[in-house]
Amino acid sequence: MMTLDRSEAETDMDSDVSEIDAVDLRLLFVIDSRFPGLGGAEAQAVKLAHALKERGAHVEYIAPMVIAGEYEGLTEYDGIPITFIKYPHVKLLGSVVMMAKFGAFLIKNRSNFDFMHVHVTRLLAATAGVVRPFCKIPIITKISGFFEFEGGILDQKKRLNPLNMLMRLAMRNIDHVQTISKQTQSKLLDSGFKQSQIALIPNGIDTSQPPSAMPDSEEFRVGYCGRLREVKGVHVLLEGYALAKKERPDLNMKIVLAGSGSSEHDLRTQVSDLGIADQIEFLGLVEDTAPFYSDLDLYVQPSFAEGLPNSVIEAMHAARAVLATDIGGNHDLIEDTVSGYLFPAGDAQMLAGLLIKCYDDQADNLRMGANGRKLIEDKYGMDGVIDQLVGVYRGQ
Repeated sequence: MMTLDRSEAETDMDSDVSEIDAVDLRLLFVIDSRFPGLGGAEAQAVKLAHALKERGAHVEYIAPMVIAGEYEGLTEYDGIPITFIKYPHVKLLGSVVMMAKFGAFLIKNRSNFDFMHVHVTRLLAATAGVVRPFCKIPIITKISGFFEFEGGILDQKKRLNPLNMLMRLAMRNIDHVQTISKQTQSKLLDSGFKQSQIALIPNGIDTSQPPSAMPDSEEFRVGYCGRLREVKGVHVLLEGYALAKKERPDLNMKIVLAGSGSSEHDLRTQVSDLGIADQIEFLGLVEDTAPFYSDLDLYVQPSFAEGLPNSVIEAMHAARAVLATDIGGNHDLIEDTVSGYLFPAGDAQMLAGLLIKCYDDQADNLRMGANGRKLIEDKYGMDGVIDQLVGVYRGQ
């Protein structure tokens, strides 16, 4: 097996390096989640697919039809062919049928693809491992971070569960595992993966556009973009803001939330109970996020668990200072006091202090935002990410 252990220096993206040829590569992108969707993993897969297509690769999607009939009749998504796996939405039976249909698809189409890239390592990644000896399509599966280790097939607490044991056994046939953060890389090694299997390749972003100007407004706008779920810690941001406002009633600040999810009702109740409803803006789903970040003075990622958050990458790309919890891939992105501030997950009191600090020293926010933008340009440019992935696809 090809060794993919890359040093930190080797993972740095260099915009001067010539692009690696992707012409005539036939790639299957497996999206094991609701797709098309607005989650970070789904959005990143779409960006990668289009960047590869621009280099001459042929890309196709396959995904489970998570909501029955939702995309009935859809055969392509934004110009890229897509196949949906239909299955009964019955616990256990549905999973078995979905895996069986996916395995049959791989065997039937084994001569149509040069490489398979699985996004989010769940049941379809394990299925690909099971049929790998028969379909002969090499596999790289992406570990996004949270889903796989918290209740998923790589959850150490479930390692003795019979189903998880079978899934882990199937994963041994996976050729390569893409990890997007150093913490996730460490977890993979702890889970029994070999260093030679692991490719540390982060999420990428198009860095061709210059950073956006700061908003021309007396109101200091603080934003969050992502799913509204408890694990994302948005309730901590709201509590932190309420504490900051209590300490400093003069704060001319607004919290802007982009996204939707299961916690939205609870969050709206919370802002009402805290008496800050007129200072919180719920935008709902935002498909074009660039204007959202351009309209912010500061970005906050208050999550309890993360892989390598695309929202933080996008905020840093917009040259915004970031406050983020001291967890997961946030460490790869945020250097404390250099490109933003890190705080313990769930610590609303410390977050309140940081909100006040950034409000009072907006010139320093510009410094941290510029440092963050430079990091994104140096290490997370899409061209460099695609170069590394094409190298894996071509066995280089």
